Amino acid sequence: MNSENKALFIFGFIFFFIGDLATTYIALSNGMPESGLVRVITRYNFSIMLLIKVIFYPALYFFIEYLEKRDNYLCGAVLGLVAGMGMTVTWMNALAIMEYLG
Repeated sequence: MNSENKALFIFGFIFFFIGDLATTYIALSNGMPESGLVRVITRYNFSIMLLIKVIFYPALYFFIEYLEKRDNYLCGAVLGLVAGMGMTVTWMNALAIMEYLG
């Protein structure tokens, strides 16, 4: 992975993986229900959220490696979308927690 994509991958990892898991853990610890995930999983907890994210990030890494080997320049766009989605989800979770606890 080249240096520009590695920086975006780390940025996306911090916001999407760590930020979303941290806010999910805080919400579940305070009794807030987690909603909006795949409807097949009806009852899930923090360990299932962790498993889903652990599956997602290696898949994303291998997808970016696949795109780089084929000289496809969408790598930065894909990683930027994941980082932006991670920031959005983290902030939305944080604001929902603040409203619920406040």
